[in-house]
Amino acid sequence: MSTIAADYFDGKRALRHPVTLVLAGGRIKIVGREVNAEYEASRVRVSTRIASTPRWIFLPGGAACVSGDNDAVDRLVRERPLQRLLHRLEAHAGLAAAAVLLVAALFWGIVDYGLPYAAARVAEHIPVEAEEVLGREALAGMDQFGLKPSRLPAEQRAQLGAKFVALAALAPDAPAYQLEFRMAPAIGANAFALPSGIIVLTDELASLAQADEEILAVLAHELGHVRHRHIMRHLLEGSAVALLVTGVTGDVATATSLAAAAPTLVLQSKFSRDNEREADAYALWLLRRAGIGPQHFGAILARMEAQVPRGPMLPTFLSSHPATEERKAFSGAE
Repeated sequence: MSTIAADYFDGKRALRHPVTLVLAGGRIKIVGREVNAEYEASRVRVSTRIASTPRWIFLPGGAACVSGDNDAVDRLVRERPLQRLLHRLEAHAGLAAAAVLLVAALFWGIVDYGLPYAAARVAEHIPVEAEEVLGREALAGMDQFGLKPSRLPAEQRAQLGAKFVALAALAPDAPAYQLEFRMAPAIGANAFALPSGIIVLTDELASLAQADEEILAVLAHELGHVRHRHIMRHLLEGSAVALLVTGVTGDVATATSLAAAAPTLVLQSKFSRDNEREADAYALWLLRRAGIGPQHFGAILARMEAQVPRGPMLPTFLSSHPATEERKAFSGAE
């Protein structure tokens, strides 16, 4: 038999009644001047121990007791088989460390494998039209802070646009896209895809290229990102990670901040290497259908990598791609 000194509250009035809790035979009896009640111990819920703070003992019907005798309350909790087991597990340092490692491994597995798979399946069912607002906002944000109107001659832009139209037409599954030209001193020679199929080609890349085929190779790669919904998949993965962190840490601000910063995340996207290889494969397949040698792809990649970024924004096209030598070998370029 165990006894605990406590204060009783009936859950209706803010009146405190000194009582004694008596635990015996799987039942708890509460005895005081104005209180006399008895409950099954299995129906009583006890708050978690936090240092030396008082513990609450929640009773059926809304009443509760509070006690500062944590050791006695611990004995009450340990009377239950499940609580006794949990206490033994918590007290075992090796098992506690193993549990932390297991949770960390599970978290990593979900982030590294589970979320990308789920994001890919979800992205497949999101209408492209639903991405239009996000794509327009992302481009507008870049126009305001990083991009400038293109200075390429209108004739050159028209020719490149027409060649890209002809290239994309060779793919039966080519997605809808919108080609945009911009000057980007802070980004440099680059091309990148935004939600809803917006593909941006910078003047600097057009100047760096030694042939239109090299530009088309880069655009075909970005079309691969659009085709496989990599942009939306990346955003979904980021959102899911934020929600997962919120669930683990209880930090609601993480999820709300991510939603508000979605356009910024689009601009800073760094696709996984698997995404990049998938886009590379799509580009090379499309180039071969057009009779464009894959060496053009390898050549422009090497030239882009040789340029050191001079601004705070790392070129999206190179930031997370496989090593250039690997990609040149993949494309068959020397």
